[in-house]
Amino acid sequence: MLILQLLGWYAFRQHALLLDMVTPTLIFIATFTLGSLMHHWQSERKQRWIKQAFSRYVSPNRVSHLIANPDSMALGGRRQECSFIFTDLANFTTLMEKLDPADAVVLLNDYLDQMIAIAFKYEGTLDRIVGDALAIMFSAPITQTDHRSRALNCALEMDRFASDYSAALNAKGTPFGLTRIGIHSGEVIVGNFGGRTLFDYRALGDAVNTAARLESVNKHLGTTICLSQATLSGCPHAEVRPIGQLMLKGKSQPLQVFEPITSQRAANYAPLDQYCMLYQAMVNQTASAEDFNQLALQYPLDPLLALHLERLSKGEQGDLIVMTQK
Repeated sequence: MLILQLLGWYAFRQHALLLDMVTPTLIFIATFTLGSLMHHWQSERKQRWIKQAFSRYVSPNRVSHLIANPDSMALGGRRQECSFIFTDLANFTTLMEKLDPADAVVLLNDYLDQMIAIAFKYEGTLDRIVGDALAIMFSAPITQTDHRSRALNCALEMDRFASDYSAALNAKGTPFGLTRIGIHSGEVIVGNFGGRTLFDYRALGDAVNTAARLESVNKHLGTTICLSQATLSGCPHAEVRPIGQLMLKGKSQPLQVFEPITSQRAANYAPLDQYCMLYQAMVNQTASAEDFNQLALQYPLDPLLALHLERLSKGEQGDLIVMTQK
């Protein structure tokens, strides 16, 4: 454009010719602008595609954080408080034996897709998928002051979906199992771990292991969701009932755990006030097996009544539950 202006000035000074330089200048500006817009649009489109593709493998919030904070790709971690959800699908091995593998994979993918969508709804970060099991963390990479309540609400919605999904398939004759969930909060180290060639973003610490263990003990307790006091402390309006002081295998200190009361199971449970009154009597060592048996006869499908009835029948006292299995 500068060359055109110089040529016009030269023609006027040397030959007294007045050339129209406005039109070619406008054409040049329009062409340059259009080309720039096309390049920007193509670049944005490519970046969106990369982000969408990357989000298929990594949590969307993690991708957004990496784009906004490229320095976070460095190896290492930082100490912070997080909440964790671990889920596992019961009897999936049996399902694989009874169905064609291709059909089982379709059911599993549909199940996992919905479960992960719920986690992302609450802005949880997908830590990993292990077969039919999920690990979700909250307050990383972005700090969430309400990470405890997010984790509990997310777990409850996961439980509702998983229960309905399982019931619908079982009604059709497909033996799809229940989903067990463990929820715990605590201090961990969060960051990139591995080597210079390949590393993984995750949390390391006892809180992660404890959440996984709480998922596993559900099968021994008869429950579906096991929630720690550490997470419940940030959920003041949660409706729960105490399970007991759980001494996990290999641990030296018991952990107070609770079972959230969900609408799907409330009809099979003893009224909360009656259960809590009997539980407190058990804590004070004034309740007997017969006391639990009388209530269990009215609510035979209540897993915690069955649990404590069995414990007291064996001569155990109080609410300390020592786990001999993981």
